[in-house]
Amino acid sequence: MTQGDKPRWPAPPEPYGAFAVVDSLGGVAAPLLAGFAVALIGLLIPGAESLRYPDAALALFALSAVLFLQVVQLNARARGYAVSPAQVREWYPDFDDPARQAVVAWELRHHRASWAHLVRRTRTRYNVAILALTAGLMVALVPRGGIGPLRVVAIVVFGLFALLELLELADRGLRGRRVPGLVRRIVHAAAPSDPPVPRPPYEPPPP
Repeated sequence: MTQGDKPRWPAPPEPYGAFAVVDSLGGVAAPLLAGFAVALIGLLIPGAESLRYPDAALALFALSAVLFLQVVQLNARARGYAVSPAQVREWYPDFDDPARQAVVAWELRHHRASWAHLVRRTRTRYNVAILALTAGLMVALVPRGGIGPLRVVAIVVFGLFALLELLELADRGLRGRRVPGLVRRIVHAAAPSDPPVPRPPYEPPPP
């Protein structure tokens, strides 16, 4: 590294609060939902005779519980790579040395790439787990005998939520793929995986 070169630091996370979002998803939401799915399994087994599809509901709840636990594990691994330059500065007394900064910048780029890879896996498993949990609730609401109108409404509500979750997964999966523009716009409008706002850099609004 020559005197005029500057270290290539990783870009800031997008959004800036991405580290905190992933921590709350894998450290708070996923453990609670995993426990909820396991509790539903325990409640479902004694009353399986009153349901039309108890085995399907159990399978969906079990799938969601396992995926939520995987989210917790992936989040724990990703947290080790969620490091900022300010945190690294505290560890090296010679941080202002250009040679040290070049090494640290390379390490942080590697950390950011590893973090992004783990987060992608975390988000996919989390969305699939939500989809499985919602589908399991929908199936568990179907009784063995007759069904009333309010029960139908409850089933439809869970079904619509599962559809939105599926569309969000589809919206993320369609990125970078050659699909008709109308299909992409419909999926993104129904359940965008990210906020539908311009990505920086963009022109600031007029005063």
